[in-house]
Amino acid sequence: MWGMSLTDTIICIVVALVVCGIFAVVALVIAKKDNTKLEELLAQIPADKQEALKAENYQPLDGAGIKCATRGLLAAIDTKGETSTVRLIFYNETRDAFYDQTTKIRTSELNGKGYKLYDMIPCQMKYDKEYHIHEFKKIM
Repeated sequence: MWGMSLTDTIICIVVALVVCGIFAVVALVIAKKDNTKLEELLAQIPADKQEALKAENYQPLDGAGIKCATRGLLAAIDTKGETSTVRLIFYNETRDAFYDQTTKIRTSELNGKGYKLYDMIPCQMKYDKEYHIHEFKKIM
């Protein structure tokens, strides 16, 4: 009908399946790598800090709709000049799992507020109704 023989059609389908398979493998490798990094980071965090993180609640912000406040665990700090990259860990009680978020903050703000490794710091979150998770928005 479209001028392709059965052999050409089969070859196109096989090539498409191979390409999709390659993308799937790459995505799985990246996901596994990220999960391993989170597990390594959690292994370094004291058990009492992990339990404190599990006990954190999400408090709705007045008049903000789906926005709320909670505290995240400051698990890693990488300072380069005036900017620091921080890795925060949160706990999702619905999925019974920890998750992390990396964000940037001015080094002066980080030092000015006295934040140090394993501190619980206030954060603004937004509830994602589709995935039933709280997404990190900013450090408060």
